[in-house]
Amino acid sequence: MKVSLKTYGLLNLWTLLVTFSLAFILFNSNLISPDYYVCSRIVEQSFTFLNESVSFNFPYSCDENEYFLGFQDFKFIVFNDHSYQQRPLYIFIVYFLNEILTPIFNLLGMDEKLGIYFSVIAIHSIFLNISLYLILKIISINKITHFDIFFITILNILQPMAKWGIFGPSVQMLSLLTLVLPIYISKKDDTLSLKSSFIFGVLFMYNRATLVSFVTYLFFMFLKNREFNFYKNVLNSFSFFIPFAVYRLFFAINNLTIFDTNTQTYQQFSWIIDYFTGGNRKFGEYYCHRIPGFIKCYFDGTLNLFSYLIIPLFISLICYVYLFRKNKNLFYLISITTIIIYLFWSLIGWYPLRFIYYSIGNTINVLIIIGFFKLNKSNYAKILYSIPLIIYLTFLTMWNNPNPNNFIDLDLIIISALSLIIYLVFNNKFLLKQLKL
Repeated sequence: MKVSLKTYGLLNLWTLLVTFSLAFILFNSNLISPDYYVCSRIVEQSFTFLNESVSFNFPYSCDENEYFLGFQDFKFIVFNDHSYQQRPLYIFIVYFLNEILTPIFNLLGMDEKLGIYFSVIAIHSIFLNISLYLILKIISINKITHFDIFFITILNILQPMAKWGIFGPSVQMLSLLTLVLPIYISKKDDTLSLKSSFIFGVLFMYNRATLVSFVTYLFFMFLKNREFNFYKNVLNSFSFFIPFAVYRLFFAINNLTIFDTNTQTYQQFSWIIDYFTGGNRKFGEYYCHRIPGFIKCYFDGTLNLFSYLIIPLFISLICYVYLFRKNKNLFYLISITTIIIYLFWSLIGWYPLRFIYYSIGNTINVLIIIGFFKLNKSNYAKILYSIPLIIYLTFLTMWNNPNPNNFIDLDLIIISALSLIIYLVFNNKFLLKQLKL
């Protein structure tokens, strides 16, 4: 099958099917004892489906009520001091999809809450698979089989950011796209493009961290053309900020209050200003508003991430060596993007693994998908490649686990490692050839 919009559709279809299966395995079976540790908790919730009352365990986020106010009525986030007023695109597209699907939900006898949950999962799937689709384009996968689609969907949805994040309202599903998009567009564009800059600007309204993705794109285009055109950079920056400027202009014209919970409540990034001006800073728990103490906090968190993803990390390093040997351009693009995003999030001043995962964790996921295609010659090899990852990622706890020693049971690490050894032995000749060893 040729990689096309049909492929993208199939990726979404399989993602939804795997997600619903995952919801049963994680929250409604005795196979795994799930825990979000912070904010979200697993509770029994009651819904209406086919006009019958149904109950099952499902995550309930501490942010859910706030998000749902916007999902039910988008205007609410604009005309009130809403915590997520600065994420209007995310709130709007969930609200819009839910409005479109409401007649279908009504025909299926679904209550409003179940409909919103479905809309949230669907939007997360859409953005998660845009990233996956772009990865296929980046590595020039022109033809793909249903077998491949099935397995890369599983590997993509089991990576922790998706596995734990797809069920509840959050903008973290954009983080993979934030890493992939500048690589894809810089390979596609010959020169700076106002259209591409505008796309980054639109995504900025989903999550403002897209700014670092846009800066990465500008840097790549500078490297590609070996010139810095001040006029073009100003024009592209203007194009990037158009959506944000229009949104803020609406507030100014209507004399509305701008509310930003990230800076006002959590002091994300703004703690640096407070540090030098003598302002109040937060201490304890995840906060690390110190200079140079924030560097140690981030370094310790990074070591925890390596421990958290030990088996996927090992496999991704094999693919990383492959890229260095066979595709140095992509090797450098991925490396530079990871470093820039990593350095950006190091300044947030708040250190759950989630923010470190946005760079290194997502890069590991990208490398695993690349390795699925580039390190395996047969379907049997791809199965053996996937088994240790599926075992490990399925049973991996949520990154908020306060005890790094309990990220995953030792016996499961051993089983996953043995499966990996079997793969390496079976595929050693092809791997050695690909790695030029």
